[in-house]
Amino acid sequence: MRLSRNALRSWALGLGALGLVGGAPACIEDLDPKDVVVSPRILDILVDRPEVNPGQTATFRVFLGGTRGPASYRWITCVTTDATRAGMNVSNFGNAATESGCFGDAGMLLPLGTNTTAGLRVPPDLLSNLDMLAARFGMRLPTAALQQIARDIGLVVGVGVVVEVDGVRLQGYKRVVVSTSPAPNTNPPPPRIRVGDTWVTVPAGEGDVCQPEGGVPLRVAAGQNVALTPDPNEERWIESYRVLSAAGELQERRETAFYSWYATGGRVGQQLTRTPTRDNTWTAPSSPGPQTLWVFVRDGHGGTSGCRFNVDVM
Repeated sequence: MRLSRNALRSWALGLGALGLVGGAPACIEDLDPKDVVVSPRILDILVDRPEVNPGQTATFRVFLGGTRGPASYRWITCVTTDATRAGMNVSNFGNAATESGCFGDAGMLLPLGTNTTAGLRVPPDLLSNLDMLAARFGMRLPTAALQQIARDIGLVVGVGVVVEVDGVRLQGYKRVVVSTSPAPNTNPPPPRIRVGDTWVTVPAGEGDVCQPEGGVPLRVAAGQNVALTPDPNEERWIESYRVLSAAGELQERRETAFYSWYATGGRVGQQLTRTPTRDNTWTAPSSPGPQTLWVFVRDGHGGTSGCRFNVDVM
Protein backbone atom coordinates (compact mmCIF):
# COMPACT_ATOMS: atom_id res chain seq x y z
CA MET A 1 0.00 0.00 0.00
CA ARG A 2 1.35 3.46 -0.92
CA LEU A 3 1.02 5.86 2.00
CA SER A 4 0.41 9.56 1.49
CA ARG A 5 2.67 12.10 3.11
CA ASN A 6 -0.26 13.97 4.63
CA ALA A 7 -1.58 10.79 6.24
CA LEU A 8 1.82 9.98 7.73
CA ARG A 9 2.11 13.51 9.10
CA SER A 10 -1.30 13.13 10.74
CA TRP A 11 -0.27 9.85 12.32
CA ALA A 12 2.89 11.44 13.72
CA LEU A 13 0.80 14.02 15.57
CA GLY A 14 -1.15 11.28 17.30
CA LEU A 15 1.62 8.84 18.13
CA GLY A 16 2.53 10.51 21.41
CA ALA A 17 -0.98 9.97 22.68
CA LEU A 18 -0.93 6.37 21.52
CA GLY A 19 2.45 5.68 23.09
CA LEU A 20 4.06 4.82 19.76
CA VAL A 21 7.78 5.28 19.36
CA GLY A 22 9.04 8.54 17.87
CA GLY A 23 11.80 8.81 15.28
CA ALA A 24 14.54 10.88 16.93
CA PRO A 25 18.16 9.89 16.29
CA ALA A 26 19.39 7.12 18.56
CA CYS A 27 21.12 8.22 21.73
CA ILE A 28 22.38 6.92 25.03
CA GLU A 29 20.87 8.21 28.25
CA ASP A 30 22.45 7.43 31.60
CA LEU A 31 21.33 9.56 34.53
CA ASP A 32 24.47 8.69 36.51
CA PRO A 33 27.37 8.58 34.03
CA LYS A 34 30.25 8.22 36.53
CA ASP A 35 32.59 5.50 35.32
CA VAL A 36 34.18 4.53 38.67
CA VAL A 37 31.86 2.23 40.65
CA VAL A 38 32.53 2.54 44.39
CA SER A 39 29.00 2.17 45.77
CA PRO A 40 25.84 0.25 44.78
CA ARG A 41 24.64 1.17 41.31
CA ILE A 42 22.40 -0.14 38.60
CA LEU A 43 24.76 -0.21 35.62
CA ASP A 44 22.12 -1.44 33.19
CA ILE A 45 18.97 -3.49 32.85
CA LEU A 46 19.22 -6.20 30.21
CA VAL A 47 16.25 -7.77 28.46
CA ASP A 48 16.44 -10.92 26.39
CA ARG A 49 13.96 -9.54 23.84
CA PRO A 50 14.26 -5.78 23.19
CA GLU A 51 11.32 -6.05 20.78
CA VAL A 52 8.51 -8.57 21.18
CA ASN A 53 5.35 -9.55 19.38
CA PRO A 54 1.98 -9.83 21.14
CA GLY A 55 1.81 -13.11 23.07
CA GLN A 56 5.59 -13.26 23.64
CA THR A 57 7.49 -12.77 26.91
CA ALA A 58 10.45 -10.47 27.60
CA THR A 59 12.68 -11.29 30.59
CA PHE A 60 14.51 -8.52 32.46
CA ARG A 61 17.53 -8.66 34.78
CA VAL A 62 19.59 -6.03 36.58
CA PHE A 63 23.33 -5.53 36.15
CA LEU A 64 24.52 -4.33 39.57
CA GLY A 65 27.93 -2.97 40.52
CA GLY A 66 29.57 -1.82 43.74
CA THR A 67 27.54 -4.11 46.03
CA ARG A 68 28.65 -6.30 48.93
CA GLY A 69 25.55 -8.03 50.30
CA PRO A 70 22.45 -9.69 48.82
CA ALA A 71 19.86 -7.62 47.00
CA SER A 72 16.06 -7.67 46.97
CA TYR A 73 13.97 -6.69 43.96
CA ARG A 74 10.51 -5.31 43.23
CA TRP A 75 9.52 -5.19 39.56
CA ILE A 76 6.68 -3.22 37.95
CA THR A 77 5.44 -2.50 34.45
CA CYS A 78 4.15 0.93 33.56
CA VAL A 79 2.79 3.35 31.02
CA THR A 80 4.79 6.54 31.53
CA THR A 81 4.98 9.97 29.96
CA ASP A 82 8.76 9.49 29.80
CA ALA A 83 8.47 6.33 27.74
CA THR A 84 6.05 7.87 25.27
CA ARG A 85 7.41 11.40 24.96
CA ALA A 86 8.21 12.34 21.38
CA GLY A 87 11.91 11.98 20.67
CA MET A 88 12.71 9.44 23.39
CA ASN A 89 14.60 6.42 22.09
CA VAL A 90 13.96 2.96 23.46
CA SER A 91 17.65 2.05 23.51
CA ASN A 92 17.96 3.88 26.82
CA PHE A 93 17.58 2.76 30.35
CA GLY A 94 17.53 5.04 33.37
CA ASN A 95 18.56 4.99 36.99
CA ALA A 96 18.06 7.73 39.53
CA ALA A 97 17.65 8.40 43.22
CA THR A 98 14.71 10.70 42.45
CA GLU A 99 11.35 9.97 40.87
CA SER A 100 11.64 9.14 37.16
CA GLY A 101 10.77 6.61 34.50
CA CYS A 102 8.26 4.11 35.89
CA PHE A 103 7.89 6.02 39.14
CA GLY A 104 6.93 9.67 39.53
CA ASP A 105 5.23 10.14 36.15
CA ALA A 106 3.71 6.70 35.69
CA GLY A 107 0.05 6.58 34.77
CA MET A 108 -0.46 2.92 35.65
CA LEU A 109 1.69 0.42 37.59
CA LEU A 110 1.34 -3.36 37.57
CA PRO A 111 3.54 -5.61 39.77
CA LEU A 112 5.81 -8.17 38.09
CA GLY A 113 7.18 -9.92 41.18
CA THR A 114 10.17 -9.89 43.49
CA ASN A 115 12.57 -12.34 41.87
CA THR A 116 16.03 -11.46 40.55
CA THR A 117 14.47 -11.46 37.05
CA ALA A 118 11.06 -10.39 35.80
CA GLY A 119 9.03 -11.72 32.90
CA LEU A 120 6.67 -9.45 31.00
CA ARG A 121 4.18 -11.43 28.92
CA VAL A 122 2.53 -9.26 26.31
CA PRO A 123 -1.21 -9.90 25.90
CA PRO A 124 -1.88 -11.60 22.55
CA ASP A 125 -4.52 -9.01 21.64
CA LEU A 126 -2.54 -5.90 22.63
CA LEU A 127 -2.22 -4.62 19.06
CA SER A 128 -5.33 -6.18 17.56
CA ASN A 129 -7.67 -3.22 18.26
CA LEU A 130 -5.56 -0.22 17.28
CA ASP A 131 -8.46 1.55 15.60
CA MET A 132 -10.43 1.36 18.85
CA LEU A 133 -7.44 2.68 20.77
CA ALA A 134 -7.07 5.57 18.34
CA ALA A 135 -10.76 6.44 18.73
CA ARG A 136 -10.31 6.73 22.49
CA PHE A 137 -7.89 9.58 21.87
CA GLY A 138 -10.14 11.30 19.36
CA MET A 139 -8.00 10.28 16.39
CA ARG A 140 -9.37 9.39 12.96
CA LEU A 141 -6.67 7.19 11.50
CA PRO A 142 -7.08 4.53 8.82
CA THR A 143 -6.91 1.02 10.19
CA ALA A 144 -4.37 0.04 7.51
CA ALA A 145 -2.14 2.91 8.59
CA LEU A 146 -2.27 1.88 12.23
CA GLN A 147 -1.43 -1.68 11.26
CA GLN A 148 1.65 -0.50 9.38
CA ILE A 149 2.81 1.61 12.33
CA ALA A 150 2.24 -1.36 14.66
CA ARG A 151 4.47 -3.48 12.40
CA ASP A 152 7.25 -1.00 11.60
CA ILE A 153 7.37 1.25 14.69
CA GLY A 154 5.66 -0.41 17.66
CA LEU A 155 4.30 0.45 21.08
CA VAL A 156 6.60 1.35 24.00
CA VAL A 157 6.16 -0.44 27.33
CA GLY A 158 8.24 0.44 30.40
CA VAL A 159 9.49 -1.90 33.12
CA GLY A 160 10.83 -0.53 36.39
CA VAL A 161 12.66 -2.10 39.32
CA VAL A 162 13.41 -1.09 42.88
CA VAL A 163 16.55 -2.72 44.29
CA GLU A 164 17.36 -2.72 48.02
CA VAL A 165 21.01 -3.57 48.70
CA ASP A 166 23.61 -2.60 51.30
CA GLY A 167 21.15 -0.19 52.91
CA VAL A 168 20.62 1.67 49.63
CA ARG A 169 17.44 1.94 47.55
CA LEU A 170 18.04 2.00 43.80
CA GLN A 171 15.50 2.66 41.05
CA GLY A 172 15.87 1.74 37.40
CA TYR A 173 13.73 1.33 34.33
CA LYS A 174 13.97 -0.13 30.84
CA ARG A 175 11.81 0.29 27.76
CA VAL A 176 10.85 -2.40 25.27
CA VAL A 177 8.92 -2.26 22.03
CA VAL A 178 5.84 -4.34 21.26
CA SER A 179 5.22 -4.68 17.53
CA THR A 180 3.80 -7.06 14.96
CA SER A 181 7.10 -7.12 13.04
CA PRO A 182 7.95 -10.56 11.60
CA ALA A 183 11.64 -9.82 12.39
CA PRO A 184 11.79 -8.05 15.79
CA ASN A 185 14.98 -6.30 16.86
CA THR A 186 17.54 -8.45 18.69
CA ASN A 187 20.36 -7.77 21.14
CA PRO A 188 23.98 -7.44 20.06
CA PRO A 189 26.06 -10.54 20.88
CA PRO A 190 28.02 -10.50 24.16
CA PRO A 191 30.95 -8.08 23.96
CA ARG A 192 34.37 -9.21 22.76
CA ILE A 193 37.05 -6.84 24.04
CA ARG A 194 40.82 -6.77 23.69
CA VAL A 195 42.35 -5.74 27.02
CA GLY A 196 45.92 -4.79 26.20
CA ASP A 197 47.00 -7.78 24.11
CA THR A 198 44.41 -10.25 25.45
CA TRP A 199 40.93 -10.83 24.07
CA VAL A 200 38.12 -11.48 26.56
CA THR A 201 34.63 -12.73 25.79
CA VAL A 202 31.77 -14.68 27.31
CA PRO A 203 32.49 -18.43 26.85
CA ALA A 204 29.96 -19.97 24.45
CA GLY A 205 28.21 -16.60 24.34
CA GLU A 206 26.29 -17.23 27.57
CA GLY A 207 26.49 -15.57 30.98
CA ASP A 208 27.70 -12.20 32.22
CA VAL A 209 31.43 -12.79 32.80
CA CYS A 210 34.00 -12.20 30.06
CA GLN A 211 36.98 -14.55 30.33
CA PRO A 212 40.44 -14.36 28.69
CA GLU A 213 40.28 -16.42 25.53
CA GLY A 214 43.68 -17.97 26.24
CA GLY A 215 42.75 -18.91 29.80
CA VAL A 216 45.49 -16.79 31.40
CA PRO A 217 44.23 -14.29 34.03
CA LEU A 218 44.53 -10.62 33.17
CA ARG A 219 47.42 -8.92 35.01
CA VAL A 220 48.63 -5.33 34.62
CA ALA A 221 51.14 -3.16 36.44
CA ALA A 222 49.95 -0.53 38.90
CA GLY A 223 49.39 2.78 37.13
CA GLN A 224 49.61 1.17 33.67
CA ASN A 225 47.58 2.57 30.77
CA VAL A 226 45.66 -0.33 29.23
CA ALA A 227 44.07 -0.17 25.77
CA LEU A 228 40.44 -1.36 25.59
CA THR A 229 39.50 -2.33 22.03
CA PRO A 230 36.06 -3.69 21.10
CA ASP A 231 35.89 -6.22 18.29
CA PRO A 232 35.41 -4.05 15.16
CA ASN A 233 33.38 -6.79 13.41
CA GLU A 234 30.04 -5.10 14.08
CA GLU A 235 28.41 -5.45 10.67
CA ARG A 236 27.54 -9.07 11.42
CA TRP A 237 24.96 -7.98 13.99
CA ILE A 238 24.00 -4.42 13.00
CA GLU A 239 20.35 -4.29 11.89
CA SER A 240 18.12 -1.88 9.96
CA TYR A 241 14.90 -0.45 11.31
CA ARG A 242 12.28 2.19 10.58
CA VAL A 243 11.43 5.38 12.43
CA LEU A 244 8.70 7.96 12.04
CA SER A 245 10.19 11.42 11.49
CA ALA A 246 8.81 14.67 12.89
CA ALA A 247 7.46 15.32 9.39
CA GLY A 248 5.41 12.12 9.54
CA GLU A 249 7.56 10.10 7.15
CA LEU A 250 8.75 6.53 7.61
CA GLN A 251 12.52 6.49 7.29
CA GLU A 252 15.05 3.66 7.18
CA ARG A 253 17.88 3.72 9.76
CA ARG A 254 20.90 1.58 10.55
CA GLU A 255 21.94 0.76 14.10
CA THR A 256 25.13 2.22 15.57
CA ALA A 257 27.27 0.56 18.23
CA PHE A 258 27.69 2.45 21.51
CA TYR A 259 29.96 1.23 24.34
CA SER A 260 29.63 2.15 28.03
CA TRP A 261 32.59 1.50 30.35
CA TYR A 262 32.86 1.19 34.13
CA ALA A 263 35.57 0.13 36.61
CA THR A 264 35.88 -0.34 40.36
CA GLY A 265 39.11 1.67 40.44
CA GLY A 266 41.59 3.57 38.36
CA ARG A 267 40.39 5.85 35.59
CA VAL A 268 38.47 5.18 32.38
CA GLY A 269 39.45 7.41 29.48
CA GLN A 270 35.87 7.88 28.24
CA GLN A 271 32.67 6.65 29.84
CA LEU A 272 31.02 6.33 26.43
CA THR A 273 32.55 5.48 23.06
CA ARG A 274 30.82 4.88 19.76
CA THR A 275 31.60 3.70 16.27
CA PRO A 276 33.95 4.52 14.57
CA THR A 277 36.04 5.75 17.57
CA ARG A 278 34.99 2.84 19.75
CA ASP A 279 38.37 2.24 21.46
CA ASN A 280 39.06 3.32 25.03
CA THR A 281 41.78 3.25 27.71
CA TRP A 282 41.86 2.33 31.38
CA THR A 283 44.51 3.59 33.76
CA ALA A 284 45.05 1.03 36.51
CA PRO A 285 45.12 2.21 40.13
CA SER A 286 48.49 3.04 41.67
CA SER A 287 48.00 0.37 44.33
CA PRO A 288 47.97 -3.41 43.72
CA GLY A 289 44.77 -5.41 44.10
CA PRO A 290 41.89 -6.99 42.17
CA GLN A 291 39.72 -4.77 39.98
CA THR A 292 36.54 -5.31 38.01
CA LEU A 293 35.59 -3.65 34.73
CA TRP A 294 32.26 -3.68 32.91
CA VAL A 295 31.42 -2.99 29.28
CA PHE A 296 27.97 -2.67 27.71
CA VAL A 297 27.29 -2.46 23.99
CA ARG A 298 24.05 -0.86 22.78
CA ASP A 299 22.76 -0.76 19.24
CA GLY A 300 20.84 2.52 19.55
CA HIS A 301 17.55 0.71 18.92
CA GLY A 302 16.77 -1.06 22.18
CA GLY A 303 19.29 -3.90 22.04
CA THR A 304 21.93 -4.22 24.77
CA SER A 305 24.45 -6.79 25.94
CA GLY A 306 27.22 -6.59 28.52
CA CYS A 307 29.73 -8.39 30.68
CA ARG A 308 32.22 -7.84 33.47
CA PHE A 309 35.84 -9.00 33.63
CA ASN A 310 38.44 -9.12 36.37
CA VAL A 311 41.96 -7.68 36.28
CA ASP A 312 44.75 -8.22 38.81
CA VAL A 313 46.77 -5.06 39.38
CA MET A 314 50.30 -6.03 40.37
